[in-house]
Amino acid sequence: MLKKLVERICPSGVVIAFMFGIIGGIVFSLVFRVAFFDSWLWVVFVILVTIFAVIKPNYLFVVVMLVIGAVLGATRVSGELKGQEAFRKIVGETVTISGEIKGDPDFQGGYYKIKLKNIMMNGENIRGVIYVSGRSKNEIRRNDRLTISGKMAEGFGVYAGSFFDPNIVELKRPEKESVLLKFREKFAGAVKGAFSENSENPEENVKAPGEREANLGLSYLLGMRNGLDSELTEILSMVGLTHIVVASGTHLGILVETFRKVFGRISRFAGMYFGILFIVLFGGMIGWTASITRAGIVAILGILGWYVGRKFEAWRIILIAMATTLLIEPMNVVDLGWLLSFGAFIGIMVVGPMVTEFFYGKWGERRETSERGPGVVAEIVIATISATLMCAPILLYFFGSLSLISVVANLLILPTIPVAMGLTFLTGLIGFFPFSGRGSIIFKIIRLPVVKITTILLKYHIAVMTFFSKQTGFIIQIPKNNPKVFLLYIPILAPFVFGSFVRARNKQKQMKLIQKYPERYIRLTRDR
Repeated sequence: MLKKLVERICPSGVVIAFMFGIIGGIVFSLVFRVAFFDSWLWVVFVILVTIFAVIKPNYLFVVVMLVIGAVLGATRVSGELKGQEAFRKIVGETVTISGEIKGDPDFQGGYYKIKLKNIMMNGENIRGVIYVSGRSKNEIRRNDRLTISGKMAEGFGVYAGSFFDPNIVELKRPEKESVLLKFREKFAGAVKGAFSENSENPEENVKAPGEREANLGLSYLLGMRNGLDSELTEILSMVGLTHIVVASGTHLGILVETFRKVFGRISRFAGMYFGILFIVLFGGMIGWTASITRAGIVAILGILGWYVGRKFEAWRIILIAMATTLLIEPMNVVDLGWLLSFGAFIGIMVVGPMVTEFFYGKWGERRETSERGPGVVAEIVIATISATLMCAPILLYFFGSLSLISVVANLLILPTIPVAMGLTFLTGLIGFFPFSGRGSIIFKIIRLPVVKITTILLKYHIAVMTFFSKQTGFIIQIPKNNPKVFLLYIPILAPFVFGSFVRARNKQKQMKLIQKYPERYIRLTRDR
C-alpha cells in the first residue's frame, strides 16, 4: 500500500508542478507584498483541487497544480504580511504582548536572546515571530509562555518586530512539560556530571576544564549551542565552523543512518518505521529549526526511497524540501539557517557529483568494475569544497567575512564528528543510569577511559578551531548586506551549467549516431 502510494505520488509531474507553484507564490507574495489570499476558503479550494488532480493526473492538471501551488503559497504568506503590518503600526510605542518561546533560548554574557511565536496582543492573535533580548534572573526554557512590556522596535530578517531589555511581566511554564525536553536536560546533566567528576579540578564547578568539552559534545549530539561560551562561539564564526554545532543535516543523517541499519536487520519495514520515528522524536527534542526541518524532510524522503527500492533525483528532493519548509514558515526565505542549510545541501547533492564526475567520470555507474573511484578523503574534500562554494555568497552577505581556510578546518574536524557524537552519547548513557554496589565499580571503570578519550578528541577540535581563528590573513572582509555578492554564483555555477550542456549535446549526438548506424552499436556492445 505504502509502496504504491510513494511510487505514484513522488515522481508525479503534478506534485513537482505543485511544489514549484508553492515556492513561486511565496517568493512573489513576499517581494510584492500581496496579502489578497488571506482566507480559509482558498485553502479549501486548494485541497479539493489537489485531491482531484492526484487521483486523475494529466497534462492539463500539471498547469492547474502550478497555479494552485502558487495560490496556496500566497495564502500562507498573506497572514504573515498582515501580522507584519500590525506590528509596524505600533513601532516606537510601549505595549504589552505575550508569546510562546520558539526554540532554545540563547544565553551569552548574562543576556538572553529568544524568539516569540503565537503572539497575543490586546486579546488578538497576531502572526509573526518577535525577537527579544535582555536580562533575566528567571530560568527561561523553550515552550514557556512569556509576557513582556516595553517599547516595540522595528523587525529585521525573519522577525516582524523586536524588543530590547523589556520588563518581564509573567513567565508561565506549560502545565505538561515536554517529555523529550526533560529527557534531553537529564541526559545533558549526565554528560556534564561525567565530565566534571573526571576533571582534574572537580572543585571548580563552572570553570572546570571538562565543561567546555562537555558543552561542545552536547552541541554536536543534541544541538545545545547555548552552553558554549562566547569566546568559542566567536572562534567558530571566524573559522566558518558554526554549522558543526547546530543540529542539522549532517548530525541527523549520521543518527538516522545508524538507526536504519540497526533496525533494517530485522526487516525493511522496521528500518523505515523506526528511522522515521527517530526523526520525529529527534526533531521534537531538538526543536524544529529551519535546518532540522529541512534535514528531517530529506531524511524521510531518503528512507521512503530506500524502502520502495528506488533513488529519488537530488533536484526532486531539494524542490520538495524547499517547498515544504517554506510552506511551514514562509519567512525562511530570509533566514540565515535555512539559506545555509540549502546552500550546503545543494552543494553536496548537485555540485559535488558534478565535480566528482569531472575528475573521475561516471564512477557511480561503474562501482562493480575495477576502475578506481574517489577515496574517502577525496569524497570529503569534494563535498566540503562544494558546500563552501555554495554558502560563500550567503556568508559574505550576512557577515561580510569569509575564511579561505575553513575548508582545511572542516577537513580536520568533520570526519571525526560521528566519533565525537558516539562517544558523547556513550558518556551520557553511562552516567544516565544509576549504579550501586558492585555495579558502581564497573561503572567507574568503564566511565573513566570513555570520558578521557572523548575529552582528548574534543580538545583536539577546540585546538584546531583556535589555531585557524588566529590565521587572520586568510579572512576576506567586505561590507555586509551587499546584494552584489550573489553575482558570485555566476562564476561558481557557470562551469557546471556549461558542462551539463556539453554532456547533453554529446549524448544527443551519440543517440543520433546509434539511430543512424544501429549495427555498429550492436557490434560494439557484443565486443564488450
